[in-house]
Amino acid sequence: MLRVLETGQEFCVVYVHDSQDWVAKFDKSWPEARHWAEHMADTYNHRLRNELKQQILRTEVKAMNQGETGMLLDTQGKVEMYLRDNAWLPSSRSMVVEALSGGVSSRVWRIECGQERWVLKQALSKLNVQADWYSDVNRIVQEQAAMQLLYGILPVGTVPEVLYADPENSAYIMTCAPVDADTWKNRLMGGLFETDTASSAGHLLREMHIHSRHLTESQKEKFRNLRYFEELRIDPFHRSLIQRYPQLEAAIDRLIRDLTNVEPELACLVHGDFSPKNMLVHSVTQVILIDYEVAHWGHPVFDLAFCTAHLMLKGWGLKRKMEAVALIESFYKAYGACDPELLPHLGLMLLARMDGKSPVDYISDDAVKEEIRTLAVYWIREGLELEPMQAISSVFERGRIY
Repeated sequence: MLRVLETGQEFCVVYVHDSQDWVAKFDKSWPEARHWAEHMADTYNHRLRNELKQQILRTEVKAMNQGETGMLLDTQGKVEMYLRDNAWLPSSRSMVVEALSGGVSSRVWRIECGQERWVLKQALSKLNVQADWYSDVNRIVQEQAAMQLLYGILPVGTVPEVLYADPENSAYIMTCAPVDADTWKNRLMGGLFETDTASSAGHLLREMHIHSRHLTESQKEKFRNLRYFEELRIDPFHRSLIQRYPQLEAAIDRLIRDLTNVEPELACLVHGDFSPKNMLVHSVTQVILIDYEVAHWGHPVFDLAFCTAHLMLKGWGLKRKMEAVALIESFYKAYGACDPELLPHLGLMLLARMDGKSPVDYISDDAVKEEIRTLAVYWIREGLELEPMQAISSVFERGRIY
């Protein structure tokens, strides 16, 4: 490091550790002498600090590659260093790195280099919620497998393409959605209750469920491990509710069995997080599906209940109940059918979003929360006796739970 030392006739730029070792001298007879001496020292010190920072980042990368520790891609500088050290971008090309919302389970970054754009995603071991919620970061390998499979099955443009996989770092790079794409959740929260988007979502889910049943046994086998589904859904949703509602234990255990012991002819590839936040709307009718961390071979009713719960909650939270009913009707019309066993699973999802490990943040009215809890408990217990669409409409149209 350098500093400025003032003598009788000069401003000397010297090393901090040795004032006798000078770098430059500026005669005081020059009016700008002090300014340029300080400028030289400041410029050198700034450059040196940056070089030290880069050395630290490179040390982290080296340690990561040697398996001593994982690299956390939690700053723009680390992301840039990671991309260059993995030869994704040469040092001669500049980039812009921007943090994106990755939900609670991942870090997500958008990288722009000229006209090219990509997305970098890294799984978190502890999810970003108040409760203690952990999941194995190796789930990202299964996520990539689901994306690569569905990329060749679902309509063009509806699934991002995996471009680079790094299982050692629990990370991967994929194609980026169009600039004007926004999440369906953001559009809903902004008051856009578009039935065409709901229809597109229903159609896309139908395509995923139906076409996946034609996979080979070896392809299906990749998704039969339910570990991540248990960690990210069954434990934080179902089992956490049993602790709070012990009177529902038998009913919730039955729902768990429904989801983990599925009849072979009914099973399909389940997304596991089929919610508006994971659908990017490019136009009103084009939906891009993202976030496959919970993809597994299971019961299709989970995706249906998961999405329907989010649409109902938007209806309550935004006081747009009838518009929410219209979305749900359009969604199921496009999907083709409403599972007759939907309501108990839908009740569980609603209750989990009130009292599970990841409650919604856009419903604060205590009276509304109690209304949702009462309905959810009733559906968990008695939902099999009701016709799903009639029951949903009855709740929002007439305020009745049966």
